Amino acid sequence: MIKTRIAASTALAIVAATTMALAACSVDKNPRVELDETPIISAGLGWGVVSLSYARLMLEPSLDAADSGTCRRGDVGELLARTRVAKGRDGGVWYRARFDGGTGWLHESALAVFRTENEARNAVEARP
Repeated sequence: MIKTRIAASTALAIVAATTMALAACSVDKNPRVELDETPIISAGLGWGVVSLSYARLMLEPSLDAADSGTCRRGDVGELLARTRVAKGRDGGVWYRARFDGGTGWLHESALAVFRTENEARNAVEARP
C-alpha cells in the first residue's frame, strides 16, 4: 500500500514536471513586434540638435569614413535617414542629417532628436 502511494505520488510529480516543461517551451501564438518609426508612418524622422562642441559629418555611418562636412553644438538639422550598426566602435544608431554645414551621418551620441523643427529650435533657445 505504501509502495503504491509512493509510486502514485512519483508519477504525479513526473506528470506535473513534464506539463510545466512543455508549457514553458510553447510558442507564443501572438508575438509582439515593435518597430521603429519610419518616415512613411511618422511623416519624417524628425530634427536633430548637435550636442557636441564640434562634430564631423561622415560620408558613411562609420567613424572611419571620410568627412562630408562639419557642425557645432546647437546646430539644427533635418534627419533624412537612420540606420543601426550592430558591432564594433561604430555600434549604435546613426542618423543622416542635413545642416547648413553639409549633409552626412552622425552617431546618436552627437545628437538630441526631436519630432519637429520647432521643438528642436526651442530646445536650442532654452539651453543654458
